[in-house]
Amino acid sequence: MAELNRREFFKAVLGGGALAASGGVGTLYSGFARAAAPAFDDYKALVVFYLYGGNDAYNMVIPMGSGTRSYDEYANSRGAIAVANKGLTADRQGNNPYAAGGNSDAEKYLGGLYTFDDYVAGLDGYRPETHIGINAMMPELAQLYRDGRAASVVNVGSLVEPVTKNQLGEKKLPPFLFAHNHQTRAMETGWADNLSAMGWAGRLADLWEAHTASGVNGGSALGLNVSFGGNSRLMTGRMNAPSVLSPSSSRLFDTRQDRFDADFFRQLNRELPDDHPLHRVLRSANRRSVDLSNLLSGYYADTEGMFGSLQNPYGGDLFSSPDAADLALSRGLSGQALRSFHAVARMIHVGRNQLGLNRQIFFVGMGGFDNHTDLASKHPLLLREISLALNDFTTALDDMNGGIADEVLVASLSDFGRTLGNNGDGTDHAWAGCNILLGGGIDGGRVLGELPDLRLGGDSDTASNPGRAKGRLIPTTAIDQYLATLCDWFGVAENEMAGLFPNLSAFEATPGEASSAYLALNKAQESGLPLSL
Repeated sequence: MAELNRREFFKAVLGGGALAASGGVGTLYSGFARAAAPAFDDYKALVVFYLYGGNDAYNMVIPMGSGTRSYDEYANSRGAIAVANKGLTADRQGNNPYAAGGNSDAEKYLGGLYTFDDYVAGLDGYRPETHIGINAMMPELAQLYRDGRAASVVNVGSLVEPVTKNQLGEKKLPPFLFAHNHQTRAMETGWADNLSAMGWAGRLADLWEAHTASGVNGGSALGLNVSFGGNSRLMTGRMNAPSVLSPSSSRLFDTRQDRFDADFFRQLNRELPDDHPLHRVLRSANRRSVDLSNLLSGYYADTEGMFGSLQNPYGGDLFSSPDAADLALSRGLSGQALRSFHAVARMIHVGRNQLGLNRQIFFVGMGGFDNHTDLASKHPLLLREISLALNDFTTALDDMNGGIADEVLVASLSDFGRTLGNNGDGTDHAWAGCNILLGGGIDGGRVLGELPDLRLGGDSDTASNPGRAKGRLIPTTAIDQYLATLCDWFGVAENEMAGLFPNLSAFEATPGEASSAYLALNKAQESGLPLSL
């Protein structure tokens, strides 16, 4: 047997590899209250798309409402970084509609937006006060919105209880508002005033006993939660941790040059004394890490070329990153989101079609959104990649098993929104922002929630003096409501929601009914569900 590199072994077992695959040291906990795992006979996947740094959401989704929610108020508050009210036509195939908008990246980014006046005006329940446009960098997302496959959740943020401007001094607020690490933790825990809690998806894995053979997915080595964006707390529970994988590798461990031998794990299982303190957790970790390694080198590796016949909007391979010349921008994309969504599509095929799993949650991360300066030169490429990644992912799902996009829901998250006012050439940390929903069979082409008062110093601003106000907007939809809506779609029972989102009851329209706090993913649900707090 080849000699195992000790440093590599302990990094794998005690870090994000073997223990993550097996549920981590949390498998030693036995007192966690949980219900019997539900028995599903269908497949659903939830993809959490995290935009690190605080996305400037109101230049991604541009308010086009009425009154204080109008484009004019938006433009007045944004100043030099406002997206122009120049209507473009969504076209996700062929030439870039934004290319004619200017020479620099900033000119194209600020040069226009995709509007939907002819589309939304004919919708049942159309609310002109919540009308939106989509940034010129995102023609594919605009087309998905027009096709009724994507929606936007507006003015959503971290809350402990509903609050208005007049109540800021008397209501309980989340701690450390506007701080990256704390507000990221709030998104991960789904519990704004308990940042030490385990992640909401991790708690769901515990609740559904994903670590046991009788739990959801039958105790698969893959578990419930799979991260292609690092070891996020969002996916970590007391008894379950995510399978943390690389989008670019089909190996859990480096098996090249005889540096690693899976037989060593099996030897540990045999030789570690039964009364050793680590016997139980290492035995589980060893077994499941080998299972996961085999899964990746087998089923997952076999999916490498499964989308080879499909093309992106530029005529290149699906999920490939167009170069700067094709993009008609000054530089190319990072490719981070494209690689990650490619990996998720492949793993959905493995989980759904090869392993027969019923439920999967995926985590994808993308950085670069903390743009205090140079917003108009940095943000365009970020939005361009988001749009292309979502388009390519949808194309892949449409091609899989005759089309499974209705079985997969993509939901974006970010640390927080950013100031509506600018600081010169960027924006600062703020509170409420906007998120994107895609797929899942939702009725898209709609805005969920309520646009805020867009005046600096207005009713939605935390400050009152227009001369000093920055446009830190107070949320009208709580992140708890957003996440609970995702979990309801995913199959979480109403009586299980309080364990995942303990503050959800504060947002119930009908006390005692968790479902009255959900957002309406389908038009048929709109009656009786809240549009705002």
